[in-house]
Amino acid sequence: MISQDENSIRDVAALDLLLSEPDAPTIRSLAALQGDISRSRRRRKMGPGLARMARRASDAAGISRRVIGVARFSSANLEKQLNSWDVATIRCDLLSRNALSALPDAPNIIYMAGMKFGSTGQESLTWAMNSFLPGLVCERFSKSRIAAFSTGNVYGLSPIAKAGSCEPIRSIPSANMP
Repeated sequence: MISQDENSIRDVAALDLLLSEPDAPTIRSLAALQGDISRSRRRRKMGPGLARMARRASDAAGISRRVIGVARFSSANLEKQLNSWDVATIRCDLLSRNALSALPDAPNIIYMAGMKFGSTGQESLTWAMNSFLPGLVCERFSKSRIAAFSTGNVYGLSPIAKAGSCEPIRSIPSANMP
């Protein structure tokens, strides 16, 4: 996994393995969680690693459950990779009410679908992914526990030549002041 130099990582596979290693609190949390876990994601960033960690934590806790990745899977390689980690996959266009209603019930939903980057010129899709779809998912899985996960990125676009988005430092009034 980690190369001879303990401060460097040999390759992407070693990094993925390291990032998906569940710590003791995660294993305890998944041991206490009842039922399968379904994860919905539009793009490949953190979702596959989180699904792998859920699988590894469930296994470490001795809990038998399905961990399911739901997406369009435009990359067959990603779907194969998830399957190799014992994460089940379901191909689904989440914006299709019929496809969404056909998904299996799952008591635990990790909702990670959204559109944050590269949305210029795709404002309609951005609205659908970030406003309309969450309502559809809540409607479809109204009896499930849903954890919504997002970068929460609220910063505007910033030219590369600048230092990036920043917030001015403002003083916060004391709670004792009128």
